[in-house]
Amino acid sequence: MSDSDAWSRVGAARHGVLGTRHEERGVDLVPVVYATDLDRRIFMPIDAVKAKTTTRLQRLENLRYDSRCTLLVERYDDDWSRLWWVRIAGTGAEADSVTVDHYLPLLADRYPQYAEPGSIWSGIVVKPATILGWRAG
Repeated sequence: MSDSDAWSRVGAARHGVLGTRHEERGVDLVPVVYATDLDRRIFMPIDAVKAKTTTRLQRLENLRYDSRCTLLVERYDDDWSRLWWVRIAGTGAEADSVTVDHYLPLLADRYPQYAEPGSIWSGIVVKPATILGWRAG
């Protein structure tokens, strides 16, 4: 799969799985929604929309410990000729307020839940280092 095909699939997909590294137990995985920009950065919101028990999410702590992370975006189908996946490895960090403001309209275009003021209080920006994809056929 070419880089442009992989980015196109990532841009069209609705969610992925973010992998970060916990200091003691190893890999942590969490489902995420995201937006991409023309600079091929990926932004994953930390929102006020879904209930959370704390604002200090483990994924943020993990990225402070080790900034390396991976986003997996995939499509499963019982028709295996339609399977594909894209894996993006890079570095991630908590976004500053200017970056959050940059991504708000991109997120609201993809997910109407984020159109409300105050729906996002922070986020993670991933700067990809490598992208690898596979598709059936």
